[in-house]
Amino acid sequence: MRIRTPKKNKSDILKTYLQSETDLTSKINKDIFNRFFNILEKNISNHISVELRNFGTFKSKFMEPRYGSDPRNKKKIYIPSKWKVLFKASRIVNKKLNEKT
Repeated sequence: MRIRTPKKNKSDILKTYLQSETDLTSKINKDIFNRFFNILEKNISNHISVELRNFGTFKSKFMEPRYGSDPRNKKKIYIPSKWKVLFKASRIVNKKLNEKT
């Protein structure tokens, strides 16, 4: 049985952030928020690991080309090489995730 969890996207997180931050204007806060994600995206796409203390680490990993099988008809298919983003949560995040409420 799968447990469905609520989903939030970037705009939902931005709204929450703007509600909690009142010391600067909303335009400045939006710019800070968007610049953070742009910097994160740029570093990951340049294959630079990004560590956010007490949150986790983002890394890019090269996946070699390989052969897999199509689950519908069991035929072998070629899967080309690609880059993949990995995220490893910090101990603190893992602990909060597994807390029983």
